[in-house]
Amino acid sequence: MKIDAYTMLKTLHFTIKNGKSISSAMNLLANTAKTKQEKKIYTKIYDDIKNGYSFSKALFQHKIASLDVINFINLAEKGANFRIALEKIIHYIEVKDEFERESNAKTTLPIIYFGIASLIVLGVKFFAVPYQMAEVASYNQIVKDLVADHLELAQLMTDILFISLVLIASYFFILLAALFSQSRTMQAGAKQLALILPFTSSIVMKFEKFMLFSMLGEMLQSGISFQKAMNSAIPTTTVKKFKKAIRSTLDIIKHDGKFTLHPDLYDDLEQGLLSGVGTSKQIGSVMLEISDRARTDALKLSTKFFRLITILSIFLMAFAVFIEYYTIVLTQIIIQKGFIDASKTGVFN
Repeated sequence: MKIDAYTMLKTLHFTIKNGKSISSAMNLLANTAKTKQEKKIYTKIYDDIKNGYSFSKALFQHKIASLDVINFINLAEKGANFRIALEKIIHYIEVKDEFERESNAKTTLPIIYFGIASLIVLGVKFFAVPYQMAEVASYNQIVKDLVADHLELAQLMTDILFISLVLIASYFFILLAALFSQSRTMQAGAKQLALILPFTSSIVMKFEKFMLFSMLGEMLQSGISFQKAMNSAIPTTTVKKFKKAIRSTLDIIKHDGKFTLHPDLYDDLEQGLLSGVGTSKQIGSVMLEISDRARTDALKLSTKFFRLITILSIFLMAFAVFIEYYTIVLTQIIIQKGFIDASKTGVFN
């Protein structure tokens, strides 16, 4: 069973706000858990904290929450006010979840159409065609030749549809996994694939920017220093040029004491917004605005992509229905025609 990190952190925030420690809050969660599995996981986290583990390390051990959230919690533990930072973490998760909900509304239909088309393809390829061939095996040679040519074309169309389904559906599910997979390993692998594919690369870049700046903005707003926030962002982003830009920014700050705006991380408008901004909280506020802009761009691009995929999935489903008709109904018509032709020539065996 997967623990909902958002619900857990909301409860944790409520208990800390009412004067309890993290360990007391986890003990309370364990005692009020609705299922045995939840109770078991909460108890393990509580035991880990009692044994000296940090809260973030305990979450990482039990694979609860994404890596960016865990890094955020890790920095919040070292900050001056964990409760305020926890509020920012919860808001960060809410923004992520809202993006997922808005995107999921556009992915339902393609999944349904892909599913229907796949069932038809499998049914035609592994049942309908073999069944029809077996049926005509005892018929006269004229009928068998007619049906064999007809079903050979049906097989060819089925193979074309199958390959098209695999290619288009893979493209679609790679992007879904890159954006929303709960598995860290699967998401990381899907992102690397999506970043090298046309169109999906733009969506993932915008999504990564939205996530990155949302996390940085919330961190800076919660009082975490700029350098600590930027350092924590390096392992959480999978875009190599973002990593390099962050490292370059940190190196310049370390050696020259200057805050630079790397062009790989900020476009001209964003550089203009950040120029002259002074405190970390002010930078955080601007970064949240940049995040919101990237989120809007990511939604626009993903909407176009999902609309295209929906159109293609409808076409594939229609093609699958045609193949089904071609394989089953037209085969019977051809058989009847073959019998008529055979009767005219006097050939029945």
